[in-house]
Amino acid sequence: MATHPGPEPGLKRNIASLVGGFVIAIGVFILWMLVTGEAGWAGTGATVTGLAVAAAVGGYIRLADL
Repeated sequence: MATHPGPEPGLKRNIASLVGGFVIAIGVFILWMLVTGEAGWAGTGATVTGLAVAAAVGGYIRLADL
């Protein structure tokens, strides 16, 4: 009886998860800037914090989709 080879060990890299991570990160950053603009919290601190939050969420989405 022939055996079917199983999946290869290691992480499977997929372009869809990479694109999805970038799209979600961009969306999070846009929403962050809209919310902070409405709340009156503007400036470099809001932008840098928004970039950090967007990168964290995008990275999580990228890794969670693997």
